[in-house]
Amino acid sequence: MLKQSQKLINLDNIKDTIKLGKELSKLVNFCNIFCIKGQLGTGKTTLARGFISNLTGIKNVLSPTFPMLLTYEKGKHYVCHYDLYRLKKHDDVWNINIEDSLNSAIVIIEWPEIVENILPENRITITLRDKDNNSRTATIEGNEKLLNLI
Repeated sequence: MLKQSQKLINLDNIKDTIKLGKELSKLVNFCNIFCIKGQLGTGKTTLARGFISNLTGIKNVLSPTFPMLLTYEKGKHYVCHYDLYRLKKHDDVWNINIEDSLNSAIVIIEWPEIVENILPENRITITLRDKDNNSRTATIEGNEKLLNLI
């Protein structure tokens, strides 16, 4: 069993959220599953945009809210960006090929709660919470060794 740990980071503005996404993208050599939790409007997609843009160089990163999955490929990086907000039943997860992605891609999942029981232990979970105005906190959970790299 991997030793799990938590790290709390203050995000004073949108730029800090994007910067955290960029920092997290540097961990893909050690971990390929990133879960992003938080209420509506807390910056989940903004964090994912920073991550994907830094990793692939693609600037136009969209929200996968309606298609539930958008993919990005650049060089050796293949990223599957899921938004499971609209998923209502656990069994529906098998219709979006998430199992294949977990084994072959870098996976970012917004609203991962419905699939957490099928996800491997070696993942990083980021929980975003509003503090005040545009500031937020990010609680990052995962392998202790990985969190020391952030």
